[in-house]
Amino acid sequence: MSSLRNHDLVLPPRFPADAVLAFYARRAIPGVEHVRGTSYRRSFAFDGEAGWFEADLTTGRVAIRHARPAADALVLERLRSLFDLDAPQAKIRRCFARDARLGPLIREHRDIRVPGCWDGFELGVRAVLGQQITVAAARTIASRIVARHAQRIEGAADDEPCHSLFPDARVFVGADFDGLGLTGARIATLRALAQAVVAGEVDFDPAQGTARFVARCTAVRGIGDWTAHYMAMRALRDPDAFPAGDIVLRKVLQPGTTLSAKELERASQPWRPFRAYAVLLLWRAA
Repeated sequence: MSSLRNHDLVLPPRFPADAVLAFYARRAIPGVEHVRGTSYRRSFAFDGEAGWFEADLTTGRVAIRHARPAADALVLERLRSLFDLDAPQAKIRRCFARDARLGPLIREHRDIRVPGCWDGFELGVRAVLGQQITVAAARTIASRIVARHAQRIEGAADDEPCHSLFPDARVFVGADFDGLGLTGARIATLRALAQAVVAGEVDFDPAQGTARFVARCTAVRGIGDWTAHYMAMRALRDPDAFPAGDIVLRKVLQPGTTLSAKELERASQPWRPFRAYAVLLLWRAA
């Protein structure tokens, strides 16, 4: 593998590194991602070759190891989306400031970010795995999938924490998921999503708009509005995507009451066009 190259990423003032790192740490898939101290590290592929990067979210220092220096531009661009570095925080604060529920939260946290993803299909798999189970349980199953089906990076050292590439959609189409803790229905959904991505029926291009994306995703058996809007939040980077069916949101907005998805949708209208940020605030308050 090539030599290590270092870059500096400009981080916004008051960037909530601890919160962003905690989000990724809870979801990090062993072999693909690793959170240590103030840094996030992951494997990636560029131009048919594998490598890894590590970003320190307090100093902005980025280390990239890849055979092709051209990969660096891709990584640095993706990092802005991955960590939501360009979020319009002043506008978000103004939007939420007078809200009875969100106002105190935004004053407490000041800076809120919606973590992105490296790859849309990978995020789709994670979203499907997360249906109706805990984050920890979904991470465990994802780690089993990687252990069985991921491509090991050639030359990766035994102690390299990011030694494999997350399997792509073509692998998922014919993969054996038996014995990994998945139900038959969930396996069918993973395969259906993979087939739709391979066929071009589902893609993660933000230019299509969330309404079209949700319609295409929910045409896949086993994917509902919650999953599609969660993907739109993190993969399409739609600041107004809103998974109204989320049980945590429905409980935390009015403590002691569980709102219906329609009630939550109505309650969320004043938060537009930044409802995805409201989701992160309310999750943090849960």
